[in-house]
Amino acid sequence: MRLLLVDGSYYAYRSFYAMPALQTKAGKPTNALYGLTVVLRRMLADLRPTLAGWAVDDGLCAERVSLCPEYKANRPEVPEALSVQLDQVEELIAALGIPVLRVAGEEADDVMASYAVVALREGGEVILATNDKDLMALVSPRVSVYQTNGKGFQLLKEQEVAQKWGVPPAQIPDLLALIGDPVDNIPGIPGVGKITAAKGLRHSGSLEELLRQAPQAGWAKLRQLTDAQRERIFRNRRMVGLRTGLPLPVPLEALTIHPDLAKQVELFHRWEFRRLAKEAEEALEAQRGQPELFP
Repeated sequence: MRLLLVDGSYYAYRSFYAMPALQTKAGKPTNALYGLTVVLRRMLADLRPTLAGWAVDDGLCAERVSLCPEYKANRPEVPEALSVQLDQVEELIAALGIPVLRVAGEEADDVMASYAVVALREGGEVILATNDKDLMALVSPRVSVYQTNGKGFQLLKEQEVAQKWGVPPAQIPDLLALIGDPVDNIPGIPGVGKITAAKGLRHSGSLEELLRQAPQAGWAKLRQLTDAQRERIFRNRRMVGLRTGLPLPVPLEALTIHPDLAKQVELFHRWEFRRLAKEAEEALEAQRGQPELFP
């Protein structure tokens, strides 16, 4: 079993900003929809998953907001040209045959983490299509991260993640607890950067041991931690930790991929993706021409 989990928000935004402005003759923007179609078709062709899911946010985690009311409060407004396309994204995802994964009041990374844990328990392989820092903590011998790389793609394994962050994947939450995450408006400890934090974690082996050794540490900023800063570190650790026990909105075994070619034809004509519409029509004709297995 190979399970592909796609971070829906990340790929919607990525497609919008990566593609030049496109619009229909009526002036409706379509660049995010076109970019998503291309990248998802390529992803499915690259990876050949047996199961797949498109994970989306359904609000912010109440526990994280209670710990830090400013959590993700710095997110900019969604551009109007993207907002009008987001309403149609799930139509595209359904046409491509990928189930949408949403849990009320929960965030997409926690939904993905919960599915990954269940898939691993059942002996599967998991591929995370994301750029989320928190999800990097899941990388292991049977979990990798999909990223495009020029004209190809790469699967980030434990070694690549460790090279990028300076610590093994499992210690990334400890690292983020120290340095914070400005993208999510989580403040770190002033003066403690990634290099210092990673070096300290590698030396001590754990966040708890690092803080125990801090008074004698060779790094001034760690040696001078105040009680308030220590509390902030432990709060940050709780915030960046993934919630892996969420109820699965769709059973794992139901995440099979069933493309709806007729719907693709309709959507691609609506959005004036002529080449994609032609390809979908040809695939639909070929599908209709196949003999039934059980006439």
